[in-house]
Amino acid sequence: MSSMVESIEKEMKRRAYEAAMAILQSYQGQVHEAMEEFQGGIRGFYRANDESIPYWQGEAREAYEWIYADLKQLETRIGTTADELIDEISREIARLRRMIEEL
Repeated sequence: MSSMVESIEKEMKRRAYEAAMAILQSYQGQVHEAMEEFQGGIRGFYRANDESIPYWQGEAREAYEWIYADLKQLETRIGTTADELIDEISREIARLRRMIEEL
């Protein structure tokens, strides 16, 4: 009887780990999608920048250059944060796989 209970408990744990992995994989996919959308917006910004900004002069140009520099920094930080998040999710998925293997 106790082996049956153990077997049921292992199966419940395996299913819980698999469910957690599926949720994390979905979340990881959502992060990838968000970054693709973000990169699309960035590309649009750079296209507009290349078409319009070369003609700006004076205070408007100077103010824009500050904004542009800030946006470049934010782009880098967002990319780095997304990469770190994806890596952390991957590590957690790998940990859950190991836990399943150990059952």
